Amino acid sequence: MRGWRSESFPPGSPEIPNEHEMAPRETIAVILAAHGEAETTRFMENYRVTRQTLAHASQVMPIPGSLQRAIAVTASVKKLIQSRTDAQCSPHNRITRDQVAALQRSLDLSFVSEHFDFKVYAAFSASRPYVETILEETRACDGQVIVSMAPIDTSITCGLLCDYLASSRSSQELCRVKVLGRFWDDERLCAIYRDHLFEKSSMSPAPGDDKRMLLLLFHGTLVADSKGETPQFRTGREETMMFAERLQQYVLGDPRNSYDRIMTAYLNHNVGGEWTKPSFEEVCATLRDESSLTVDLFCCGYFADGNETIRRASELGSLPSVREAISIPCVNSSPAFTAYLTSRVVDAARQIISFR
Repeated sequence: MRGWRSESFPPGSPEIPNEHEMAPRETIAVILAAHGEAETTRFMENYRVTRQTLAHASQVMPIPGSLQRAIAVTASVKKLIQSRTDAQCSPHNRITRDQVAALQRSLDLSFVSEHFDFKVYAAFSASRPYVETILEETRACDGQVIVSMAPIDTSITCGLLCDYLASSRSSQELCRVKVLGRFWDDERLCAIYRDHLFEKSSMSPAPGDDKRMLLLLFHGTLVADSKGETPQFRTGREETMMFAERLQQYVLGDPRNSYDRIMTAYLNHNVGGEWTKPSFEEVCATLRDESSLTVDLFCCGYFADGNETIRRASELGSLPSVREAISIPCVNSSPAFTAYLTSRVVDAARQIISFR
């Protein structure tokens, strides 16, 4: 009915405002804050992304500048050499942009679209466009909803983001900002992960005497620093373990489950001290002594596939004991995940306006 003129109604009816007289919509910037990775195998792009990643990490854990440069050079040269036989680049940034497009469409069709003008952006901590840049470019919006695109909150992800906001915004401005996190503690997300897993897995019985196994992969965390002491920052270790335990329960309790075994492994960086166990490499070593395995890998600790996830199935499949290794993609731009993010963004936008 919006835009109809009052002449369409009987005399004496209340005046109906036309489209130009409707109250203006509130402009809400929705920023998907992801890690960001190099999109090519070029040396300088990979060097810049690695240096940016290490610079962020050094804000919460000591990493000497000389070591940062050495790691960046070594990793970039390794990537360049690897590209001669394996030219596959990280899909992380592209997937994040796809998530932005899917979320934009969903918000445009949401029941609050008459009240909110949502503008969705992709932003990255380690590659361009940087999160800080997008935050400043959208600062004048009526509200900013920042989605931390990682299921686990840590000092390096959510923490640095919130520190930046606290140091660059007045208290009045902060009332117009909402950071979405604590995904690991949301049972709705666990249900989405479970259904995504079973939808993407064929779940056909393993051939012959094979055993079907599910390997849940999470981003590793620092357990003890180089001196053997507990890290003095939020690593996300406890949250990761709770998330892993809950997901296992969801899968085991589902009637669709036909896995003979479920294991958890961590993708560690092994820099600065002791990391979570068992690592992916340790699990591979354990499985090497078994036989006739069909393994599904699901990288639960990520919202989008990237360098840390895309080659794991081939690594595991190279073991003589593994007959087949199947990689189940991250939730990426799955419709259920998009609907979930839409719900959380809409709730956040309404809270911002109600607080104001």
